[in-house]
Amino acid sequence: MQIERFDYLVVGSGLAGLTYALKASQYGQVCVLTKGEVSDSNTNDAQGGIAAAVGEADSWELHEHDTHIAGAGLCDPEAVRHLVKHAPEAIRWLIQIGARFDLTGDDLALGREGGHSRNRIVHHADKTGWEVERAMVAAARVNPKVSVYQHSFVTKLQTSNGRCVGVTAEIEGLGQRSFEARAVMLATGGCGRMYQHTTNPRVATADGIALAIAAGAEVKNMEFMQFHPTTLYHPQMRSFLISEALRGAGGTLRNHIGRRFMYDYDLRLELAPRDVVARAIEEEMKKHETWCVYLDMTHLAPDLLKHEFPTIYARLHQIGLEMEKEWIPVVPAQHYSCGGVVTDLEGRTSIPGLYAAGEVACTGVHGANRLASNSLLEALVFADAAAFASKNASFANVIAFQDDPYHCISEAESIRIRRSLQRAMTAGVGIVRSSDGLRNTLGVVNGLVEEYDSLPFSPYSQHPLETRNLLIAARSVVESALRRTSNVGLHFNQDLASEVSPNNSAALPSPPAWRQNPEE
Repeated sequence: MQIERFDYLVVGSGLAGLTYALKASQYGQVCVLTKGEVSDSNTNDAQGGIAAAVGEADSWELHEHDTHIAGAGLCDPEAVRHLVKHAPEAIRWLIQIGARFDLTGDDLALGREGGHSRNRIVHHADKTGWEVERAMVAAARVNPKVSVYQHSFVTKLQTSNGRCVGVTAEIEGLGQRSFEARAVMLATGGCGRMYQHTTNPRVATADGIALAIAAGAEVKNMEFMQFHPTTLYHPQMRSFLISEALRGAGGTLRNHIGRRFMYDYDLRLELAPRDVVARAIEEEMKKHETWCVYLDMTHLAPDLLKHEFPTIYARLHQIGLEMEKEWIPVVPAQHYSCGGVVTDLEGRTSIPGLYAAGEVACTGVHGANRLASNSLLEALVFADAAAFASKNASFANVIAFQDDPYHCISEAESIRIRRSLQRAMTAGVGIVRSSDGLRNTLGVVNGLVEEYDSLPFSPYSQHPLETRNLLIAARSVVESALRRTSNVGLHFNQDLASEVSPNNSAALPSPPAWRQNPEE
């Protein structure tokens, strides 16, 4: 088998992967392997923005406090502090490489989203991810030390004496190839395609989680699956994200009879953390036996809506919905995985030589629930730290790479199995769960894994291998949910003890005393 050698390998081309590639290129030659086009990623679809305490009335301490509140007490304090203190620097770097953020005069325009106590969301209209990815891809293309292989599906992490030394991949037009490196960065994104309804793109098939599990890396917190409260309910634009920034701008949630129902659930109303809002919406839908709730933007100026949310405004107009005049029908959908491959503050996994960043990683920042717009920030900060940490890595003494006899089945069988998985996960591991439902789902997932492995071999095709990755990751999600013995954050099992009510303000930690009223 042909083996190519680079100093650094990156699996994935979203914000985490390209950040690592650009930063690591200072120390050697970098190869980026991405299974689709270089811009196919969750980053590209991110609407809201990047959280950073860059406003005069803000501080990293307040950002830290808000992150801990959203994470329901399970965040790693060191990781959170590292994140929020490096946020302004990350924004400056993005601007330096060409990202264009909205301004108010000469200052960054700052939006606000659920769970944030201050306006701190740096954004580019309502397509921040697209703008950031555009700038990153442009910077990578002109960097002579960064090579990109598109349509390259990684099938195995190669290890030697317990160390990750490279990968094996199927590359369109070239067949199977192996790559050796001093360090490997896993930046494959999320796993939303294990659900029927998700905001994730088609490439979010848990590839990194499955690769890491197969290699023996530690994975945790997979039960904390975030459901975005507001995606469009419409057959022509299924799971189109209606950004949380709309609620930050003053949008209100109403039920089928027009009542603003968040008063019944949380003192923070529409700006409560996403787990609270998503469960409230699901409860209202069950209570009134309806298929959606509504986001009301009609009390806001039409010019503001067109200027601040041009993408959403235009997409809604395509289906004949005028957001300045009509309520937007919305439902929750799977959005983000807070768990993943465990890393330290410098992106190191439990396998030497293997790093991880972005949604595939579990840095400890998100705890039991991700604070809005901390995801792009996390990808930036921890990929940067990983590049610096891996700069002095050396090549291992590898005699030969291991063969990769992956099991590929027919696409027809793969489609059937994936649909069965999606139905099972949606029914049993959604916003509200039950112990029996989780046990039943685990049985279904294990049965589908056995069925997949018993089917005849077929020639290489990406879809079946993605399906098996989804199965492996789904099993981890369900097993983690069954191990969780109390309700916290995004994990809500109706058979367990109830959470502390979010309406009880005494249960919420206080911000630093000297920063409680920073405007004064």
